Amino acid sequence: MGPLECTDSQRVTLAVYLLEGEAENWWSSMQRGVPAGYAWTWAGFRVKFLEKYFPRSCRSAKIAQFLKLEQGNMTVAQYEAKFEELSQYMPKALKDEENKLEKFKEGLKPGIQSRLCTWDFGGFPELVDKAMRVEKDFECTICSFLPTRDAPFIPRQPPPALPVPAGRPRPLVARAPPFPPGGGCGYCGKVNHTTQAYFQ
Repeated sequence: MGPLECTDSQRVTLAVYLLEGEAENWWSSMQRGVPAGYAWTWAGFRVKFLEKYFPRSCRSAKIAQFLKLEQGNMTVAQYEAKFEELSQYMPKALKDEENKLEKFKEGLKPGIQSRLCTWDFGGFPELVDKAMRVEKDFECTICSFLPTRDAPFIPRQPPPALPVPAGRPRPLVARAPPFPPGGGCGYCGKVNHTTQAYFQ
């Protein structure tokens, strides 16, 4: 037995030692409900503990949250942390490495996801690292085109309107939005320019 391993009964003993307050009282009542000298297995203890403090309805909600998880406005690092937090509730059908990789990729922003579709990954850490690199590449590309205090934002003038045949409505011309005051860049954090989620 290795230095970090322990027997089934030792795991139960350690878990019980960490119980406090109402949880400690709950365990005492559980002990009174079994024959003297009853040996709890870790699996049995875990089932009873989850039934008491993490009922099936809560577990179902966590599974639904995991299945709907997407990156959205999070960074890749934030998305990965949330993914790992909820992955313990991953349905059994998805609990292999390949399915985990696919689920993570499916939740990424489309712009990042499209850059990863041609790559093969040796494991989950490599996928996360590649996604972060793509995100950083987008960040550098976007920020290089944004105005700074040294190079103020100058709205691009629309091209001259083309003549419109009689009887047809004149098409609308999209104008560049004004430079948003007081905002900070959503990618590099600098306050002298801003950007939107260009690759959402």
